[in-house]
Order: sequence, then structure tokens, then C-alpha cells
Amino acid sequence: MSTSRPRSVRVVLALSAALAGCSRSPAPKASPTPMSALELGSGADDRARAGAEPQVAPPTVGVRVYAALCASCHGDDGRGDTPLGADLDPPPNDLTRCNFKLRSTESGTLPARDDLLRTLYVGIPGSAMPSFGEVMPVPVLRALVREVSRRCDRLAREPAGAALAVLDAPGAADASVERGRRVYGREGCASCHGDAGDGDGPAAGNLRDAQGRRISPRDYTRGVFRSGFTAGDVYRAFSTGLDGTPMPAVPEEVSARDRWDLTRYILSLSARRRLWRAVSQPPTWYEPALGRRRPWAGK
Repeated sequence: MSTSRPRSVRVVLALSAALAGCSRSPAPKASPTPMSALELGSGADDRARAGAEPQVAPPTVGVRVYAALCASCHGDDGRGDTPLGADLDPPPNDLTRCNFKLRSTESGTLPARDDLLRTLYVGIPGSAMPSFGEVMPVPVLRALVREVSRRCDRLAREPAGAALAVLDAPGAADASVERGRRVYGREGCASCHGDAGDGDGPAAGNLRDAQGRRISPRDYTRGVFRSGFTAGDVYRAFSTGLDGTPMPAVPEEVSARDRWDLTRYILSLSARRRLWRAVSQPPTWYEPALGRRRPWAGK
């Protein structure tokens, strides 16, 4: 009788298979103390500060890991038109179109390489895109970023867009949520996300992504945000927009305070999220400030 393995175990087994044969050198002796992906990659920031290049695994590692863990959804060529991808909601991104939703850069611009690293490290909550942050060393993830980047030819020709700073949040207050409700109405968020934020706005049924596929606006009452776990992630998504989808960046004239008010209002729509935040915190691998420094640059 067979039993199903936890997802993290399956990922580790697939990674082990992908890395098999990358080198004929004898395998290094195992460390007596297990190390997390953060610990394995924690020297990257130190090297960057010293002017050295971050550590990256050999290119063959990225090739093998992509084939083992990414191609089943995104396809060998990165177009995302695989049989498995057809059953996923949301469908896998077509990497060749260079529309990367989760970025720290301005709307319509290319992501920084560390944005891609962050997505691989964190995953995309509420989707089939898993987090590899607990099961892969950061140098391996950087090699995978390089392999993913080969499928978007613009990344080889054009620089990343300008980074948008996530400004510090002003002091929390009930008044901030009420102001955010007004920003939500003023900026027309309800047309897609609905008056109650549950994704049933009048335009919801007519939305399409850049490939013409039906796409649904986020139901904010669920408390699951594909941009990440924290308020800063939600703020960043409003500020950069989600390229390849109908979700635009908020206009430049919307102030940082208004964006934080809008963020707090969105978070207030989910009682489940408030309960979750009261009893838990984002995983430690997601917020390395709780243990180690972030393996990607910036906030």
C-alpha cells in the first residue's frame, strides 16, 4: 500500500533527483546540524556588501531544477501551455511574455532579479506556485532565477525598472481604516472587487489577462493575498500593479498615507486574516528579519 508524501518531501526528492549527476565529485560530508535555506544562503548579503557577487550554483543546476520542478506547469519553453497548467486557477505565467506580476519595480517595467528570487523563495499564496524557501539553498534558487530569465528575452536586453520604495506605515488607528474605505471608493476598486471586497463587482465578469484568459478579481474577504503575507506586500502590490492582469498601479498622485489607509482597509475586510494574525505570524523563512537577513536586496 502506498502513502502520499507531504509536499515538502516531494519537492526535496525532486530536487535531489535534479541535482544528481551535476558533478562527479564525491558528495560533501553532511553537516551534523541541519541548516535551513536561509542559513545556507545567509552569506549572500555579506558578499554583496563587500562588493563580491552573490553565490550562484552552476548553470547546470538551474537547468535540472527547472526541468524537475517548473516545466510541468510552465513548460520547457516557459509558455505555460502545458496539460497540467490548463487545470490550474490561476494558470501558470507565460514567462516568454515577460509580464511579471510580483515586482518591486514600476508598472510596465521588468522586475529586478531579486524580485524573481523572492517569488521562488516565498511562492504565491492562494495559487499552485509553491514556496521553495524552506527546501532549497539560495545559491540554487539564484541559478533557477537565471534559468527562468532565459525564457524572457527582454531580461537579457533591458534593465530592470526603477524600484518603488515601501514607505514606513504611519501609526495604526481606526481612522486609518475609515479613510481607506473612502480611498477604496474614490479609486474605483469596487468596480472589480465589489463594495464588500468579495470580488463580485460589476466589471468582475468581463476581466481578461494579457493572454485573453478569464481572470477573477481577488476576494479580499478571504484574507489570502498573492502578493505575500504582510501589509507591506499588499501596499507594494497597489503601488506597482500586477502586470499582465487588469489590476493597475494606483495613480502616482495617491499619497503614501492614502496607500497605507487603503492597505489597512483591505486587511480589515477579512475577519479570518485578523484572527490568523492574532494567533500566528508569517513563517520565519518568509521574514528573515526574525532570524537571518533577507537573501534578496531591499525591502
